[in-house]
Amino acid sequence: MSKPLYRALFGLTALLGSGVSAAEEATWFEVELVVFERPQTTSERFPEELSPMKIAAQRDLLGPAVMPDTSSLELALSDCQSFGWQPDQPECQPQPDQPEQPIDLPVRVTAINMGDPRLGEPYLLPESEIEFDEALAKLKRGGAKLLLHTGWQQPVYSRGNSQAYRLYSGHNFADRYQADGRLIPEQSPADSGAFDLSWLMPQAAESQPMWQLDGWIRIYLNQFLHIDTQLQLREEGERPVPVLETGDGEPLANGAPMVITGALEQSEGEAVDTTVETEPFLNQIRLEQSRRVRSREIHYFDHPRLGMVVQIRRMTQPSKMPPLEATPTETLPVIESPTEAPASAQITDSTQ
Repeated sequence: MSKPLYRALFGLTALLGSGVSAAEEATWFEVELVVFERPQTTSERFPEELSPMKIAAQRDLLGPAVMPDTSSLELALSDCQSFGWQPDQPECQPQPDQPEQPIDLPVRVTAINMGDPRLGEPYLLPESEIEFDEALAKLKRGGAKLLLHTGWQQPVYSRGNSQAYRLYSGHNFADRYQADGRLIPEQSPADSGAFDLSWLMPQAAESQPMWQLDGWIRIYLNQFLHIDTQLQLREEGERPVPVLETGDGEPLANGAPMVITGALEQSEGEAVDTTVETEPFLNQIRLEQSRRVRSREIHYFDHPRLGMVVQIRRMTQPSKMPPLEATPTETLPVIESPTEAPASAQITDSTQ
C-alpha cells in the first residue's frame, strides 16, 4: 500500500473514531406554559381506542417537586436471600411500606430556589420567575379549568439532539381504571378462598399512575424555534355496551352457545334481542401538534377540549456569565513525624 493512501486511511479512521464534528453547542431558553381544559360545549365524540403515547427518553422536571421522596425508603430496604419468602428466615426483615402515589397533583409546579445554567442541567423556575398572571386571568374569565402551570430553563439543540420534557398533572385514575379505559374488575370473595397462596408469588410491580393530564413537549432549533407536543386528557364518562337478552327478557347466560346469522342472534333456539346499556369508561382526548414559533411571543395550541399556552423567552447564555467559583478545598493539617534523638543523647544500658 502506498504511503499517501495509508496516511489517508489512517486519517479517516482517526476522524471517525473521534467524531466527525464537535459536540453541538446548545442555546438556552426560558419556557413557561399553561395547560387547561376547555368547557364542554360540543357533543363531538372522540375515539375510544388510541395508540399508546411514547414516553421513553423524556426528561421529568416535575417529579422531584411533586412526588414523594423515596431515598430514605431505598436505604431502608434490606437484601433478601432467594429463600427470603419463608416467614421464619431472619435474612429477610420486614420492609417499610412504599409511599403511596399522590391522588391529585398541584396545578402550579415551581422550584424553591433558582437554578444555574452554568451547571449544564435544566431546572424548574421558582415562583418569582413566573409571568403568566395576565394570561391566566384571561383563561379563567373564559371558563377554562387550569391543569398545569410551570416553567423552566433548558438547553435547546437541533431536532436530532433535542429532548422531550414530560408534562403531567391533575387526578390519578390508576386506582379505578385500567390503561385501556375500562374499570378495574372487582375481586370476588370466592376468588380469595381459604387456600390463598398469593403470598408465595412474587409481588407485582406497583401500577403506573394514570394522570388526568399526561404528555410531553419538545423544543428544538432548525433556523427557527419549533415545538412538538402530544398531550392526553383523561376524562371519566360512559360508553354504550350491548346486552343480549332472550325472548323472555333475561340476559344471555355466560357461556351460552350463540349462533349469529346475519342480523339474527339466537341462543339455544331462542330469539335474542339486543339492548344497549352503559358502563363507566375513562375517555382519552388527545392533542398532537407541531409548530414553528418565535421567542417572546405567546403561542396558543388549540383543541375542542383542551389547550396549551406557551412562551419561549431568551435568556443570558451560560457562556456570557462569569465562570463558577471553584469550591475551596479543605487543607488538612500536616502532622510531622517525631524526629529521632541525636546519637549523643541516646542512653544505652551496657549492663543488659
